[in-house]
Amino acid sequence: MLLPLLLCLFGGTYAILFTNSKCYGKYGCFSNSSPFNNAKRFLPESPDSQGIEFLLYTRKNKGNAQILKESDSHSVQQSNYNHAHKTMMITHGYTDNGRSTWINKMAQEFLTHEDCNVIAINWQKGAAKTNYFQAAANTRVVGAVIADMIKTLHSAGSAYSSFHLIGHSLGSHISGYAGEIVKGLGRITGLDPAGPSFENYDPRVRLDPSDANFVDVIHTDGESLLKLGFGLIKPIGDADFYPNGGFNQPGCPANAGNHLFSLVTGGMSKLTDGAACSHSRVRDFFTSSINNHCSYTAYPCTQQAYNQGHCTSCGSHGCSHMGYHASPSKHGSFFLKTSAHGPYYC
Repeated sequence: MLLPLLLCLFGGTYAILFTNSKCYGKYGCFSNSSPFNNAKRFLPESPDSQGIEFLLYTRKNKGNAQILKESDSHSVQQSNYNHAHKTMMITHGYTDNGRSTWINKMAQEFLTHEDCNVIAINWQKGAAKTNYFQAAANTRVVGAVIADMIKTLHSAGSAYSSFHLIGHSLGSHISGYAGEIVKGLGRITGLDPAGPSFENYDPRVRLDPSDANFVDVIHTDGESLLKLGFGLIKPIGDADFYPNGGFNQPGCPANAGNHLFSLVTGGMSKLTDGAACSHSRVRDFFTSSINNHCSYTAYPCTQQAYNQGHCTSCGSHGCSHMGYHASPSKHGSFFLKTSAHGPYYC
């Protein structure tokens, strides 16, 4: 049973057997030639068909989002957006949406921590695909639209360095695409970046350290593709954090059979629900870190040393803090342990 499933998921027939491309006006053209043949050669759908929205929250409208339009500077001028403040942009992943509870919780934590702009990116229509590879291809267009929104906000007075993009799963790579277009973004945080269609591909296809001044990544579901881990295990940022080794989070099912059962009975989308508890746990980690509900002290280490129980010293390299308060000056791989229940004190 396992082999046919994996062949279907990771080695199936290409959607298009020849190089092709689609162009979407100011957002550019998108080819499925190498290295962008990672999504089984599916091409991204148009911005209009994906219904991309920008939902702004500030301390003046914490509970009711204002809609910003990247092509309309008046929507920014008439909103509560403040170019003198930091701007946090949160992007969801596969089958999710920009009005999810976890995004709202994260936005409220940001607004409690400081007076800032929080923008939730909603690409629900592009993410809600039965075929995962189509959603993976769609990320490129979403990234381009976000980049255009950032340029609009920059023209209103915001410095590129004042932007912090936070993306979960496919949203991590979307943030990377935006950062590749707009140089000099302050920070990108990848929350368990999606592995299928991205792991072991060219850095241009996925989030990488060149996409912002500081790129930090938290890995929580980095099991091998054989076990259907939805994240990736390899370090892809300036600083990579591996709570509990980077997979099988405490309190979550560790049996790959759960993943397989969900795939068989409910399709790929089920992997973002109960069977992907570890993949979702990263959102709780980051949210609880904003206002220091947990300091998440993380130790410089290697996977092998962690497995041997040796990651307990800051050494000469120095520790960092997983989450919002990660130190931009501390690069490398960091490991830590958490508990099984919130707020996941280390």
